[in-house]
Amino acid sequence: MKHTRPEGPFAAEAVLGRMKAAGVDVLFANGGTDFPSIIEAFARSPESGIAMPEPLVIPHEGVAVGMAHGYYLATGKPAAVMVHVNVGLANSVMGLINAASENVPILMCSGRTPLTESGRFGSRSSPIHWGQEMRDQAGMVREIVKWDYELRYADQAGPAIDRAISIAMSEPRGPVYVSLPREALAEAIAPPATGPNLAPTTFGPPAAAALVRAAEALAKAKNPVIITQSGESGSGFEPLAGFAERFALPVVEYWATRQCLPTSHPMHVGHEPTPWVREADVILVASAMVPWIAAHVQPDDGCTIIALGPEPLYPRLPMRSFRIDISLAGGLNAGLAALDAAMRDRVPTTEQFAARRARVAAARAEAEAALQKRLATGSGSPMSPAYVSRCLSDAADDSTVFFNELGIEPGAMRFEVPDSYFGTPLSGGLGWGMTAALGAQFGDRSKQVIATIGDGSYMFANPVACHQTAAALKLPLLTVVFNNGIWNAVRRSTLYMYPDGSAAAANVMPITALDPLPDHAAIARAHGAYAERVDDGADLPAAIQRALAATRSGQQALLDVVVSY
Repeated sequence: MKHTRPEGPFAAEAVLGRMKAAGVDVLFANGGTDFPSIIEAFARSPESGIAMPEPLVIPHEGVAVGMAHGYYLATGKPAAVMVHVNVGLANSVMGLINAASENVPILMCSGRTPLTESGRFGSRSSPIHWGQEMRDQAGMVREIVKWDYELRYADQAGPAIDRAISIAMSEPRGPVYVSLPREALAEAIAPPATGPNLAPTTFGPPAAAALVRAAEALAKAKNPVIITQSGESGSGFEPLAGFAERFALPVVEYWATRQCLPTSHPMHVGHEPTPWVREADVILVASAMVPWIAAHVQPDDGCTIIALGPEPLYPRLPMRSFRIDISLAGGLNAGLAALDAAMRDRVPTTEQFAARRARVAAARAEAEAALQKRLATGSGSPMSPAYVSRCLSDAADDSTVFFNELGIEPGAMRFEVPDSYFGTPLSGGLGWGMTAALGAQFGDRSKQVIATIGDGSYMFANPVACHQTAAALKLPLLTVVFNNGIWNAVRRSTLYMYPDGSAAAANVMPITALDPLPDHAAIARAHGAYAERVDDGADLPAAIQRALAATRSGQQALLDVVVSY
């Protein structure tokens, strides 16, 4: 028996309308047989008058989730992603792992195979509706997302979306998941209420007593250091920049997922914490999941460890045993500002920090001299990643944004503008760099976005889907592939554990080679991109300018750059 659609508003319209009302402007979609009511709702929007997110067709689910990640980093606004039942959700899992690792809010939706075999509008109509059935579809992502729910009744559509977005945007932010069965999306509802019911939770400064203890420890410290990995989205360099400069607090950006200080800041001491941890008497861990590697260095027993951030204990991690002496649970920027104020009360003059400033300046000068030596030897064929990084930095301007996944060396570059550098989440799900860069380029077309990625990362990004998306959306992304023909992270890890082993002595280390290499430039050209391969460092600066000239004209571009580590 065939059932017809009920008259009047239906649940899919409420789902999409409440997304838009809550500030979700874009839906990255990879459709399936669960989408008919979503498609019908979009087609009816001129008639219904319901404002909805802009629907974008993305030809792979991993690309869609990565784009939502980058879109948030570029705009500070959450995006929605909708994919096809369990199979589409399975392709989305790695991207959700990356988003959760970096506290990126994404409204993740998937259809669910119809619950009923007959008797309802939207009941099963294809053999795949039996093959895609699962007892607990959300179980694939429940450990990753902050909250999940399966829509059970049509009248829940609006409230469920309100709750999902509110939880996603509450601190610490992160992805949420809503499962949308086909029958529920198609059911009639009362006219949806106007406006969302949203009240995301935000954190203020930490407890006053703990702030006093932390300020007193920092005020007395001889060798303090701040270790950070990420700042608050869209907040710029303050209050960290002023706080660190005022009290001569050196800052290490260890495995930073975004630039926290300008490169020229006098207290920016690079990206390696080991020497600073070894000498420290007070360490401020500011939103750093992994402030140092315990197997390499441990703070002195007399060192005071201050942990600042929304969740200093990182309760989502099953095991994390970094010592915490003073826990400052609260907003990162609110906590830094409160610490700054408390320090001013205790340190009326900063002249006492002259020796510390001189020590930091000497360390910065030593690091710069070592970098210049590396740059001088890296311009041949193949090139060094440091040389390629400096060439890209020299070609960048204040509107350039880098998304880096196992490509550039941030320490070889200059970043003076907030939100000009984003690095791989510590979860390390490959394929993030190019997909997130696409989302950022879509989110802010006034910027020149450059994805700098390893050749293995390029393969993981589903480059055909990425280039097709760039062509369809007219995104002038520049992708720079650092091509060394190996899984270098795998190679480095093996050499670390077995420096004198058989694998280290082998001509080709097992499970690391990527031979035979594809023609990366040809893949890009197949989608209308300007693309070329660069083998010699002398040719690189001009090649970068040619690629940027193409992007300025609205064309996507790719440089396949041959490097050696």
